[in-house]
Amino acid sequence: ESGSVIIDPISITLETMRALFSCVNCVVVANSLTCSGLSDYTQLVQLLGQLVQAVAQHGPHHLPAIVSGHVPFTSASLPDCMRVASLAVLQACAEHKAGGDLALLSSIHSVLLKSCTDQLPLARRLALQGVPALAACSAMEIESNCVASLSALISGVEDEQCSAVSLTALRGLVSLLPQVPPNHLHPLTSSLALKVRPFFESSSDDHRAAAISIYSCLARCADGDHKTSYLDYAQTILVPVLLHSTSLHLPTRQACLDTLTSLARVTQFQPLITSLSSYTPAQGFPALVAKIVSCKCGALIEMYPTAVANAISYFKSKNPMLRCNVVSFLAEVLCYTQDTEQEQVQEELVSAVIQGMVEMLKDQDREVRKLVSMNLGRVVILSIKN
Repeated sequence: ESGSVIIDPISITLETMRALFSCVNCVVVANSLTCSGLSDYTQLVQLLGQLVQAVAQHGPHHLPAIVSGHVPFTSASLPDCMRVASLAVLQACAEHKAGGDLALLSSIHSVLLKSCTDQLPLARRLALQGVPALAACSAMEIESNCVASLSALISGVEDEQCSAVSLTALRGLVSLLPQVPPNHLHPLTSSLALKVRPFFESSSDDHRAAAISIYSCLARCADGDHKTSYLDYAQTILVPVLLHSTSLHLPTRQACLDTLTSLARVTQFQPLITSLSSYTPAQGFPALVAKIVSCKCGALIEMYPTAVANAISYFKSKNPMLRCNVVSFLAEVLCYTQDTEQEQVQEELVSAVIQGMVEMLKDQDREVRKLVSMNLGRVVILSIKN
């Protein structure tokens, strides 16, 4: 009928919540409850995040009641909408450190851990997003729960159903790893290094940046007997980390430079540490490689044969930046190794590099052709001398 009133349950709910918070003198919180619509879970999560942020800042004493009211609705037997809403609230509470209540934060963390295996990808992502909040807990809580937290995040990295879940897990590891006691991290380092390595090449730029950052985080445990193991891992990633260090994706570029700096510190070779600290992206990739090679760091020199072998495959990369960088890298490394007696790379590898460069003279990218023309002769002359 023309005189009927249309009742919008969303508007009624928001008005009720605004009135509730206004009644308890939380006007700022009430004013945070604004939204243009709740047509999907993304908008719901955003709205609840705004609400919890406002409460954490302006009425943190209300958080225990809010948390206790939502915990029962994280049960796997309940509808998706209930689990998503409740986990969105708990994740936001964890993100804002439960308003400074570490006991509450610890209890939230325990609930989130249980939801990391939820059947719904969004629920898993929300749970995993809150797991790194353990870093804000007490040292005793970190000691007790870091292994379970790392295990949940590592399992999230392997999530094949949703790339957003794996990205959240990777970023969670980057946040949590710096706070994990080394004695708990050492047993997981090998498997973690292997699990994140595929993201260097086969996923999004954000995945790559987070995966590379994890290798930087692992460097803090490369002490004593663990130094050799870390250098072994570094040998397998040296080429992609170097080649992506000029990426237009800023997080990837920064992750690469941070990882190279971490590697330098593990080698404890001061000339390398100093050279990398003086490098700026504006200097360009050839300058970066020249700085590294000219340092003559023994640990890196031992990696060169493997690095050359790994680099050859990048001749076929679809990314012209990587093709340019691999030409500069191989030329600089081979011009060093082949001009020495002890560190020479096998003749078969040098021949493969020369053959690849010759083929790249026909590369569709002008800059690639230019770099090949500049460097091919250097490599050929040294190969003839030997």
